[in-house]
Amino acid sequence: MSIASDFKTFLDNIKVDNENTIALRYGEVTAALNKEFRETESKSANSLQVGSYGRWTAIKGISDLDMIYIVPATKWDTYKDGGHYSLLRDTRDAIKRRYPSTTVKVDRLVVRVLYKDFHIEVMPAFKLIDGSFKYPDTANGGSWKITKPQAELDEMREANVRKNRNLRRLCKMGRAWKNKHGVAMGGLLIDTLAYNFLESTDEYDTKSYLYYDYMCRDFFRFLADQPKQSEYRGIAFGIWRDLSGSCAERRDGFLSAGKPPGARFPHGHLPRCLR
Repeated sequence: MSIASDFKTFLDNIKVDNENTIALRYGEVTAALNKEFRETESKSANSLQVGSYGRWTAIKGISDLDMIYIVPATKWDTYKDGGHYSLLRDTRDAIKRRYPSTTVKVDRLVVRVLYKDFHIEVMPAFKLIDGSFKYPDTANGGSWKITKPQAELDEMREANVRKNRNLRRLCKMGRAWKNKHGVAMGGLLIDTLAYNFLESTDEYDTKSYLYYDYMCRDFFRFLADQPKQSEYRGIAFGIWRDLSGSCAERRDGFLSAGKPPGARFPHGHLPRCLR
């Protein structure tokens, strides 16, 4: 076996293996909300897949999925004045009618749909003219916040092309390493750091599987050399989730990293060449 074939096998082994189930659940949730808000039952219109699955960086065993449901602009007057919780409640009730035996609950910014094998977090939002989204936050009496997830998705796609399709693969391998060793990093932090690493060098712009041992070595060195800091600038400044993976507020363009990254790479979890 060659290095290239080993890495191809590795990536094949960790690829998402339940796409059909995920697509079915996304479609059913979308149809339930379209029926509630638009009196149609389209399984694809008016929803946006975000998070790792939307960025195409998810791997086998993914347990949390994210989507934005685009509420019709005509409904704004119904919710604009103090209707933050009401919008989330109506979203929850519509999904609950489709899945009466499934746990569906409001959780500050989203509605969580808890299936046995994974869960979906649904954020109802109004799409604005500039492509951003206005979504409800029920904390502290309620408010409307702005997010720009499409910019993140677009930049990840474009960067993956610029980097010879290496970005998404590196994100996936980083996730597998994180999961294997229980490293306290959110998936979004993995993606952000992989993006920052490949943007910082042109060494792998024309290389592929045969050089992935070197690419992973250099990426781990990049991680080990990260300064201690509590926030990272997000990809395209459009990420609405914090780096721990839980819903939380963020300052524009920056992501909360919780513990300093320097404390997140225990000696035993680094590749042997970097210990």
